[in-house]
Amino acid sequence: MIKLKTNSIVKLCLSIVLCICFLQLPHVNADNISNNAAEFTISPVYPHEQKEDDAGYFDLNVKKSTTVPVKVKISNLNKNQDIEYLIKVGNATTNDNGTINYTNFKNKKDTTAKYQLTDFISKTELKQKVTVKAGSSSEVTVNLKVPKQKFPGTIAGGIYVERLTNAYVNEKSGMNTRNHFSMTLPIILTEQAKVKRIAKMELDKVTVKNGPEITAKLHNVKPVMFGKLSIDSKITKKNHTKTLVHKSVNNYQVAPNSSFNFLASDSSNQLGAGKYTIDMHLQSGKRKWHLVKDFTITAQQGVPLTKRTGWFGVSMLLWIIVVVLILIIAALIVVVVRQRKNLKS
Repeated sequence: MIKLKTNSIVKLCLSIVLCICFLQLPHVNADNISNNAAEFTISPVYPHEQKEDDAGYFDLNVKKSTTVPVKVKISNLNKNQDIEYLIKVGNATTNDNGTINYTNFKNKKDTTAKYQLTDFISKTELKQKVTVKAGSSSEVTVNLKVPKQKFPGTIAGGIYVERLTNAYVNEKSGMNTRNHFSMTLPIILTEQAKVKRIAKMELDKVTVKNGPEITAKLHNVKPVMFGKLSIDSKITKKNHTKTLVHKSVNNYQVAPNSSFNFLASDSSNQLGAGKYTIDMHLQSGKRKWHLVKDFTITAQQGVPLTKRTGWFGVSMLLWIIVVVLILIIAALIVVVVRQRKNLKS
């Protein structure tokens, strides 16, 4: 009976230790969405300006002062219900995670862009609705009106199709649940296909947020779309060579005339107030860029020295864990010693 009690106490203490350890692990949330319930497909209907017929998206070589009909075929796979769809056209931008978003609907043109895709489309065609009968298909047309003045490089965007008729009743709860299903077809435009353009990356600014979080705004100032971009960044104290924070990423994709925010350091690095320098090396194929900029972390933005170092250069969180573990071990020793005394008596 005494032995069972001792084992129970040991198990309880071990459980506490495990809980403390698990507190240090990041929580991962998995959100799986099945596209089977979308019940529709979209496909491009290529115009004569299409470069490759098996591209799966619109890759058009256009001429000035022409109108190019871009058609999307929407197939309703539901044989029992007519479905309404929303069709919108957006411009290509670069997401902060290094992917291209072909349907940005905020029509704020980049300062370095001469044109963007939505400049070539009438307002009535930027946003349309269509109802496709059950088990049938329908085509939606967006006319691209290429201006008289030639445009350099590449212009990118996309056609976004969203199913609107998608409310259904959950039989178990009786509540109305609404799912959103959408698909996108990219549109790539070039006018002077034989003229090669060279990408150019610039470091616009460095932003410091409380924590602190250090973000570098990288800017593609040319009408060139490219991929396989690698970024290697280092943060040092100003006029020092010791690297405080190092981060590298690969396989970023960049839209023409677009910018994105690169998180060079998050709050876990616990940088204090002071003057710093960010040194960045970027490469895509044979093209390389070296970007450097100084920045300052204020006392309000930085982590206080005591919070960063704790006692004797060790973080306070680690000290708390050590103290808790010592108390648990001490409690175990006391329990074992008392049990042995009871057995002897």
